[in-house]
Amino acid sequence: MNKIIGILLIILFLISCKNSEKKETENNTESKYEIAQEELTKWKINQTESIAQKILDLPKLQWIYHSELKERLPVKVMETEIIEKNFNLNKFGQKVRILSLTELENEGIKDFVIIDKMKINKDTIKFELSYKIEGTGCSGKFLKQNGKWTILDYSVWEN
Repeated sequence: MNKIIGILLIILFLISCKNSEKKETENNTESKYEIAQEELTKWKINQTESIAQKILDLPKLQWIYHSELKERLPVKVMETEIIEKNFNLNKFGQKVRILSLTELENEGIKDFVIIDKMKINKDTIKFELSYKIEGTGCSGKFLKQNGKWTILDYSVWEN
């Protein structure tokens, strides 16, 4: 009888050790998953910020900003789901002001860029931009080649 109890105790002990290892593995997996998600989010933010800068710097768009007019500088961009307040964008040697719609309205600012769309796929990005004070817009597509985003095609129009 003592042998049977001893064997049962050993079996219970081994089972509890196995479950303990399983929980540790699950916790490590969850932790790694959370870190991977965080890194992916940071990557997306950095990619979006980089593409937003490339859009603002497109050669055919430069005239819309009217950098020769002091009141137009610094360039203003409306904060959206795509464009975050903490993005570090620059134009004409100045930091771009990223403002919420409320801030734009409160300050009476009319000369602001809106990046309306930025659809990021595996190797392409489609975008749209509008600059209502000039009645202009732009749309285009970036292509990822050799790990770098390059403009494939874009057009600028004026109403």
